[in-house]
Amino acid sequence: MQEYSRILIEQYCRTHKSTKKSKFLWDLVELSYDMECEPEEWEALQLERYINQERNPELREALEDLDEFLFG
Repeated sequence: MQEYSRILIEQYCRTHKSTKKSKFLWDLVELSYDMECEPEEWEALQLERYINQERNPELREALEDLDEFLFG
């Protein structure tokens, strides 16, 4: 996963601290640092929903990068 994508997602999470989306994305970013991570299927589905709803093209690309990294 590109570090730039992690940075964009982390910035989003820091500026939107009280949303479910930011808490979810923060957890996934944390998983992306763990080489032995095993994300669950529901997380893939939820991330896909967030990608489809995202209007910011940079953040959308970062979320797609995260999706590719975690779920192949």
